[in-house]
Amino acid sequence: MITSQRAQKWHLFCLLLTTGLWTCAAEVRINPILSSDDENTTRVTTPAVSREPHFAPDSPREVVAAVGAPAHIPCKARSLGAKSVSWIRHRDLHMLTVGAFSFTNDDRFTAHRDPSSGDWVLVIRRPQLSDSGLYECSLSTKPVITHTVKLSVVVPAAELLGGSDVFLDHGSALNLTCVVRHSPVPPEFVLWYHRDELVNYGGRGHGVDVETTHSGSTTRSSLLVANATQKDSGKYSCKPANAGNASVVVHVLKSETPAAMQTTNSSSHVVASGSAGHPSMLLLPTLVSLMHGLCLLFIPLVLHVDIARFFAASKLRERSEVVSAVDR
Repeated sequence: MITSQRAQKWHLFCLLLTTGLWTCAAEVRINPILSSDDENTTRVTTPAVSREPHFAPDSPREVVAAVGAPAHIPCKARSLGAKSVSWIRHRDLHMLTVGAFSFTNDDRFTAHRDPSSGDWVLVIRRPQLSDSGLYECSLSTKPVITHTVKLSVVVPAAELLGGSDVFLDHGSALNLTCVVRHSPVPPEFVLWYHRDELVNYGGRGHGVDVETTHSGSTTRSSLLVANATQKDSGKYSCKPANAGNASVVVHVLKSETPAAMQTTNSSSHVVASGSAGHPSMLLLPTLVSLMHGLCLLFIPLVLHVDIARFFAASKLRERSEVVSAVDR
Protein backbone atom coordinates (compact mmCIF):
# COMPACT_ATOMS: atom_id res chain seq x y z
CA MET A 1 0.00 0.00 0.00
CA ILE A 2 2.80 2.33 0.79
CA THR A 3 4.42 1.58 -2.52
CA SER A 4 1.12 2.09 -4.31
CA GLN A 5 0.51 5.42 -2.61
CA ARG A 6 4.02 6.58 -3.44
CA ALA A 7 3.45 5.64 -7.10
CA GLN A 8 0.21 7.62 -7.19
CA LYS A 9 1.92 10.64 -5.65
CA TRP A 10 4.75 10.48 -8.20
CA HIS A 11 2.23 10.10 -11.02
CA LEU A 12 0.26 13.13 -9.80
CA PHE A 13 3.48 15.17 -9.43
CA CYS A 14 4.60 14.30 -12.96
CA LEU A 15 1.13 15.16 -14.29
CA LEU A 16 1.13 18.55 -12.61
CA LEU A 17 4.69 19.22 -13.75
CA THR A 18 3.93 18.29 -17.33
CA THR A 19 0.74 20.37 -17.37
CA GLY A 20 2.59 23.38 -15.95
CA LEU A 21 5.34 23.15 -18.52
CA TRP A 22 2.87 23.00 -21.39
CA THR A 23 0.97 25.92 -19.90
CA CYS A 24 4.16 27.96 -19.58
CA ALA A 25 5.16 27.08 -23.06
CA ALA A 26 1.76 28.17 -24.33
CA GLU A 27 2.00 31.43 -22.40
CA VAL A 28 5.43 32.04 -23.86
CA ARG A 29 4.12 31.51 -27.36
CA ILE A 30 0.98 33.60 -26.89
CA ASN A 31 2.23 36.34 -24.54
CA PRO A 32 6.02 36.41 -24.71
CA ILE A 33 7.77 38.10 -21.82
CA LEU A 34 9.96 40.99 -22.96
CA SER A 35 13.39 41.42 -21.50
CA SER A 36 14.58 44.71 -20.14
CA ASP A 37 16.51 45.30 -23.37
CA ASP A 38 13.40 44.73 -25.45
CA GLU A 39 11.41 47.14 -23.31
CA ASN A 40 13.90 49.93 -24.01
CA THR A 41 14.03 49.26 -27.76
CA THR A 42 12.07 51.67 -30.00
CA ARG A 43 10.20 49.87 -32.71
CA VAL A 44 10.45 51.54 -36.16
CA THR A 45 7.54 50.98 -38.48
CA THR A 46 7.72 51.63 -42.24
CA PRO A 47 4.80 53.68 -43.51
CA ALA A 48 2.67 51.85 -45.97
CA VAL A 49 3.16 52.78 -49.62
CA SER A 50 0.15 54.46 -51.17
CA ARG A 51 -1.78 52.00 -53.26
CA GLU A 52 -3.99 54.67 -54.81
CA PRO A 53 -3.37 55.43 -58.52
CA HIS A 54 -1.10 58.45 -58.94
CA PHE A 55 1.53 60.03 -61.20
CA ALA A 56 5.24 59.81 -60.38
CA PRO A 57 6.75 63.10 -59.13
CA ASP A 58 9.28 63.11 -61.99
CA SER A 59 6.63 62.95 -64.71
CA PRO A 60 7.79 65.15 -67.62
CA ARG A 61 5.97 68.34 -68.52
CA GLU A 62 7.52 68.85 -71.97
CA VAL A 63 8.86 66.57 -74.71
CA VAL A 64 10.81 67.68 -77.79
CA ALA A 65 10.83 65.59 -80.96
CA ALA A 66 12.30 66.07 -84.43
CA VAL A 67 10.29 65.97 -87.63
CA GLY A 68 10.38 62.46 -89.07
CA ALA A 69 11.76 60.77 -85.93
CA PRO A 70 9.27 58.92 -83.66
CA ALA A 71 8.01 61.00 -80.72
CA HIS A 72 7.65 59.20 -77.37
CA ILE A 73 5.47 60.83 -74.70
CA PRO A 74 5.60 58.90 -71.39
CA CYS A 75 2.84 58.75 -68.78
CA LYS A 76 4.35 57.71 -65.44
CA ALA A 77 1.20 56.32 -63.82
CA ARG A 78 1.76 54.23 -60.69
CA SER A 79 -0.37 51.79 -58.62
CA LEU A 80 -2.97 51.54 -61.37
CA GLY A 81 -4.51 48.29 -60.26
CA ALA A 82 -7.51 47.73 -62.53
CA LYS A 83 -7.61 51.35 -63.70
CA SER A 84 -6.94 52.23 -67.34
CA VAL A 85 -4.81 54.94 -68.98
CA SER A 86 -6.13 57.15 -71.77
CA TRP A 87 -4.38 59.69 -74.03
CA ILE A 88 -6.35 62.75 -75.17
CA ARG A 89 -5.26 65.46 -77.63
CA HIS A 90 -6.13 68.90 -76.25
CA ARG A 91 -6.44 70.61 -79.62
CA ASP A 92 -9.68 68.83 -80.52
CA LEU A 93 -10.31 66.84 -77.30
CA HIS A 94 -9.95 63.68 -79.36
CA MET A 95 -9.37 60.48 -77.40
CA LEU A 96 -6.43 58.82 -79.11
CA THR A 97 -5.92 55.65 -77.06
CA VAL A 98 -7.33 53.73 -74.11
CA GLY A 99 -4.82 51.26 -72.80
CA ALA A 100 -3.24 49.65 -75.86
CA PHE A 101 -6.31 50.26 -78.05
CA SER A 102 -6.35 53.13 -80.57
CA PHE A 103 -9.46 55.25 -81.17
CA THR A 104 -8.24 57.26 -84.16
CA ASN A 105 -8.02 56.70 -87.89
CA ASP A 106 -4.49 58.12 -87.87
CA ASP A 107 -2.33 54.99 -87.61
CA ARG A 108 0.66 57.09 -86.54
CA PHE A 109 -0.70 57.16 -82.98
CA THR A 110 -0.20 54.08 -80.78
CA ALA A 111 0.24 53.44 -77.05
CA HIS A 112 1.96 50.66 -75.14
CA ARG A 113 3.21 49.87 -71.66
CA ASP A 114 6.98 49.90 -71.27
CA PRO A 115 7.82 46.65 -69.46
CA SER A 116 11.04 48.04 -67.95
CA SER A 117 9.66 51.28 -66.49
CA GLY A 118 5.94 50.57 -66.33
CA ASP A 119 5.18 53.84 -68.15
CA TRP A 120 2.32 54.11 -70.62
CA VAL A 121 3.95 55.68 -73.70
CA LEU A 122 2.13 57.49 -76.49
CA VAL A 123 4.10 57.03 -79.73
CA ILE A 124 3.68 59.31 -82.75
CA ARG A 125 5.42 57.96 -85.83
CA ARG A 126 6.62 60.48 -88.41
CA PRO A 127 5.55 63.54 -86.36
CA GLN A 128 4.85 66.80 -88.15
CA LEU A 129 4.95 70.41 -87.01
CA SER A 130 1.16 70.35 -86.75
CA ASP A 131 1.40 67.62 -84.08
CA SER A 132 2.88 70.11 -81.61
CA GLY A 133 0.63 70.92 -78.68
CA LEU A 134 -0.74 69.54 -75.40
CA TYR A 135 -1.48 65.87 -74.75
CA GLU A 136 -3.28 64.65 -71.64
CA CYS A 137 -2.75 61.36 -69.83
CA SER A 138 -5.94 60.43 -67.94
CA LEU A 139 -6.56 57.75 -65.29
CA SER A 140 -10.02 56.18 -64.91
CA THR A 141 -10.32 57.05 -61.23
CA LYS A 142 -13.18 58.78 -59.41
CA PRO A 143 -12.63 61.63 -59.75
CA VAL A 144 -10.49 61.38 -62.89
CA ILE A 145 -6.86 62.53 -62.47
CA THR A 146 -4.84 63.82 -65.40
CA HIS A 147 -1.31 64.86 -66.34
CA THR A 148 -0.63 67.18 -69.30
CA VAL A 149 2.51 67.05 -71.46
CA LYS A 150 3.55 69.66 -74.05
CA LEU A 151 4.96 68.24 -77.29
CA SER A 152 7.24 70.47 -79.39
CA VAL A 153 8.08 69.18 -82.88
CA VAL A 154 11.15 70.90 -84.33
CA VAL A 155 12.96 70.81 -87.68
CA PRO A 156 16.69 69.92 -87.46
CA ALA A 157 18.92 72.33 -89.41
CA ALA A 158 22.56 72.01 -90.50
CA GLU A 159 25.04 74.92 -90.72
CA LEU A 160 28.70 75.14 -91.68
CA LEU A 161 30.40 77.69 -89.43
CA GLY A 162 32.57 80.44 -90.84
CA GLY A 163 30.64 81.76 -93.81
CA SER A 164 30.23 80.61 -97.41
CA ASP A 165 33.92 81.03 -98.41
CA VAL A 166 37.13 80.00 -96.65
CA PHE A 167 40.62 81.18 -97.69
CA LEU A 168 43.87 79.61 -96.46
CA ASP A 169 47.49 79.19 -97.51
CA HIS A 170 49.02 76.14 -99.07
CA GLY A 171 50.13 73.75 -96.31
CA SER A 172 47.74 75.11 -93.71
CA ALA A 173 45.36 72.96 -91.69
CA LEU A 174 41.75 73.09 -92.81
CA ASN A 175 39.12 72.59 -90.12
CA LEU A 176 35.43 72.71 -91.09
CA THR A 177 32.68 72.37 -88.46
CA CYS A 178 29.13 71.33 -89.30
CA VAL A 179 26.53 72.01 -86.57
CA VAL A 180 23.15 70.26 -86.56
CA ARG A 181 20.71 72.11 -84.28
CA HIS A 182 17.23 71.15 -83.01
CA SER A 183 18.03 67.45 -83.08
CA PRO A 184 16.87 65.82 -79.81
CA VAL A 185 17.95 62.44 -81.18
CA PRO A 186 21.45 62.33 -82.75
CA PRO A 187 21.40 61.80 -86.53
CA GLU A 188 22.32 58.29 -87.55
CA PHE A 189 25.20 59.69 -89.60
CA VAL A 190 26.77 62.91 -90.89
CA LEU A 191 28.35 62.54 -94.34
CA TRP A 192 30.95 64.87 -95.86
CA TYR A 193 31.28 65.59 -99.59
CA HIS A 194 34.10 67.28 -101.53
CA ARG A 195 33.17 68.42 -105.02
CA ASP A 196 29.99 66.31 -104.71
CA GLU A 197 32.00 63.14 -104.00
CA LEU A 198 31.89 61.33 -100.66
CA VAL A 199 34.98 62.08 -98.57
CA ASN A 200 36.97 58.96 -97.71
CA TYR A 201 38.28 59.49 -94.19
CA GLY A 202 38.33 55.90 -92.98
CA GLY A 203 41.64 54.72 -94.43
CA ARG A 204 45.21 55.61 -93.62
CA GLY A 205 47.27 58.03 -95.63
CA HIS A 206 44.38 60.25 -96.67
CA GLY A 207 45.22 63.00 -94.16
CA VAL A 208 41.53 63.58 -93.43
CA ASP A 209 39.89 63.05 -90.03
CA VAL A 210 36.25 63.46 -88.98
CA GLU A 211 35.01 63.70 -85.39
CA THR A 212 31.32 63.84 -84.44
CA THR A 213 29.92 64.65 -80.97
CA HIS A 214 26.40 65.13 -79.60
CA SER A 215 25.33 67.27 -76.64
CA GLY A 216 21.74 68.06 -75.73
CA SER A 217 19.92 68.77 -78.98
CA THR A 218 23.07 69.78 -80.92
CA THR A 219 25.41 67.60 -83.00
CA ARG A 220 28.84 68.78 -84.16
CA SER A 221 30.86 67.13 -86.90
CA SER A 222 34.37 68.44 -87.67
CA LEU A 223 36.42 67.64 -90.77
CA LEU A 224 40.19 68.22 -90.50
CA VAL A 225 42.69 68.25 -93.39
CA ALA A 226 46.14 68.37 -91.80
CA ASN A 227 48.11 69.70 -94.81
CA ALA A 228 45.86 71.39 -97.36
CA THR A 229 46.97 71.74 -100.98
CA GLN A 230 45.38 73.12 -104.15
CA LYS A 231 43.63 69.79 -104.75
CA ASP A 232 41.75 70.36 -101.47
CA SER A 233 40.13 73.50 -102.87
CA GLY A 234 36.50 73.39 -103.93
CA LYS A 235 33.05 72.91 -102.51
CA TYR A 236 32.57 70.99 -99.24
CA SER A 237 29.15 69.84 -97.99
CA CYS A 238 27.94 68.12 -94.84
CA LYS A 239 24.76 66.03 -95.00
CA PRO A 240 23.15 64.83 -91.73
CA ALA A 241 20.69 61.97 -91.86
CA ASN A 242 17.86 64.09 -90.43
CA ALA A 243 18.48 67.50 -92.04
CA GLY A 244 19.37 69.23 -95.29
CA ASN A 245 22.94 69.74 -96.39
CA ALA A 246 25.14 72.81 -95.80
CA SER A 247 28.00 73.89 -98.09
CA VAL A 248 31.12 76.05 -98.12
CA VAL A 249 33.73 76.84 -100.81
CA VAL A 250 37.41 76.45 -99.79
CA HIS A 251 40.20 78.39 -101.58
CA VAL A 252 43.76 77.12 -101.00
CA LEU A 253 46.18 79.87 -102.10
CA LYS A 254 49.89 79.78 -102.88
CA SER A 255 51.86 81.92 -100.42
CA GLU A 256 55.51 82.54 -99.61
CA THR A 257 54.71 83.18 -95.97
CA PRO A 258 54.84 80.30 -93.48
CA ALA A 259 51.70 78.22 -93.36
CA ALA A 260 49.23 79.22 -90.70
CA MET A 261 46.28 77.53 -89.08
CA GLN A 262 42.84 78.07 -90.57
CA THR A 263 39.74 77.05 -88.68
CA THR A 264 36.03 77.70 -88.51
CA ASN A 265 34.34 78.08 -85.17
CA SER A 266 31.29 79.63 -83.59
CA SER A 267 32.85 83.00 -82.78
CA SER A 268 35.24 83.90 -85.60
CA HIS A 269 36.60 82.99 -89.03
CA VAL A 270 40.39 82.87 -88.94
CA VAL A 271 42.27 82.85 -92.28
CA ALA A 272 45.93 81.95 -92.79
CA SER A 273 48.68 84.61 -92.76
CA GLY A 274 46.52 87.00 -90.76
CA SER A 275 44.56 88.23 -93.80
CA ALA A 276 40.85 88.83 -93.77
CA GLY A 277 38.37 86.58 -95.50
CA HIS A 278 37.74 88.88 -98.52
CA PRO A 279 39.91 88.45 -101.69
CA SER A 280 40.55 92.20 -101.95
CA MET A 281 42.38 92.09 -98.64
CA LEU A 282 44.99 89.84 -100.25
CA LEU A 283 46.05 92.83 -102.47
CA LEU A 284 46.62 95.09 -99.48
CA PRO A 285 50.41 94.52 -99.28
CA THR A 286 50.78 95.32 -103.03
CA LEU A 287 48.76 98.52 -102.67
CA VAL A 288 50.86 99.63 -99.72
CA SER A 289 54.09 99.04 -101.67
CA LEU A 290 52.76 100.96 -104.69
CA MET A 291 51.78 103.95 -102.54
CA HIS A 292 55.21 103.93 -100.89
CA GLY A 293 56.94 104.01 -104.29
CA LEU A 294 54.79 106.88 -105.51
CA CYS A 295 55.63 108.85 -102.37
CA LEU A 296 59.37 108.32 -102.96
CA LEU A 297 58.93 109.47 -106.58
CA PHE A 298 57.00 112.66 -105.88
CA ILE A 299 58.91 113.90 -102.83
CA PRO A 300 62.10 114.84 -104.80
CA LEU A 301 59.99 116.58 -107.45
CA VAL A 302 58.23 118.66 -104.81
CA LEU A 303 61.53 119.51 -103.14
CA HIS A 304 63.11 120.51 -106.49
CA VAL A 305 60.26 122.89 -107.26
CA ASP A 306 60.53 124.48 -103.83
CA ILE A 307 64.33 124.96 -104.19
CA ALA A 308 63.95 126.58 -107.65
CA ARG A 309 61.35 128.96 -106.28
CA PHE A 310 63.70 129.84 -103.39
CA PHE A 311 66.62 130.72 -105.70
CA ALA A 312 64.37 132.76 -108.04
CA ALA A 313 63.09 134.77 -105.12
CA SER A 314 66.64 135.38 -103.91
CA LYS A 315 67.74 136.74 -107.33
CA LEU A 316 64.76 139.07 -107.50
CA ARG A 317 65.60 140.35 -104.06
CA GLU A 318 69.25 141.06 -105.11
CA ARG A 319 68.16 142.93 -108.24
CA SER A 320 65.80 145.04 -106.21
CA GLU A 321 68.60 145.97 -103.85
CA VAL A 322 70.93 146.95 -106.78
CA VAL A 323 68.30 149.15 -108.39
CA SER A 324 67.67 150.86 -105.10
CA ALA A 325 71.41 151.60 -104.67
CA VAL A 326 71.73 153.16 -108.17
CA ASP A 327 68.76 155.40 -107.62
CA ARG A 328 70.36 156.75 -104.52
